[in-house]
Amino acid sequence: MDFEKCKKALEEYLKNYDLSQKEISLKYHHSCAVADLMAELAFRLGLEKEEIILAKVIGLLHDIGRFEQLKKYQSYSDWNVDHALESCNYLFQQGHIRDFVEDSQYDTIIETAIRYHNQYQLPKLKKKEKLFAKMIRDMDKVDIYKQVAIHYPHTFDVDTLTEERLKEFQKRKPLKLTKEKSLSSDAILVQLAFLFDINFEESFDILIETDNFDFYLSTIEVAPNSEKLWRKIREICFDTINQGVKKGR
Repeated sequence: MDFEKCKKALEEYLKNYDLSQKEISLKYHHSCAVADLMAELAFRLGLEKEEIILAKVIGLLHDIGRFEQLKKYQSYSDWNVDHALESCNYLFQQGHIRDFVEDSQYDTIIETAIRYHNQYQLPKLKKKEKLFAKMIRDMDKVDIYKQVAIHYPHTFDVDTLTEERLKEFQKRKPLKLTKEKSLSSDAILVQLAFLFDINFEESFDILIETDNFDFYLSTIEVAPNSEKLWRKIREICFDTINQGVKKGR
């Protein structure tokens, strides 16, 4: 497997798009960042060289459906399409995976990891497929914190927070976002709750070392009437991170 060939093929694919367009540039750089993060996680997990390259390829291609989505809908909204399914349709149903990866021996792992990288939870999977699916879910989250911080500023306000959602968060459960609440403080809780679905201690280490989570928190504006609750929410977040790191010590 040749990662550089895969990356060149992605760059060739993107010639059909305008890389100066914010949405295109954002997803391209996100894909490259997740590829690098996947390589780092694979190394820390002690995977073989070929598996590290496989991890990078999955990271690079996991969001290719976003470009197809933008072409069809002129939007990255998660309400008009499942972008993971769109990625798998383009790569595997339409056969474009061979544009990026010549060898077919890892197709099932690549397709499974990409298909489930954005799902609320994983179905029952074979050991190797499950490993890479968990890895991409973790590293995608790590970079999403950075992307959201830079491009999608939020305000935390208890007046736009759902009580039921807050209770779920306090139980440290991953959360689902509804369309009706996608622009409210519920969306912040959903993003913070990514922490409750990180699979590896090494992923928590990487999250800390990138500083992406702290950066994300620093960009959230907090309404004056919400500061007390916000402090409690932050405490839950950092306790979750600390506990995740300690498990590996």
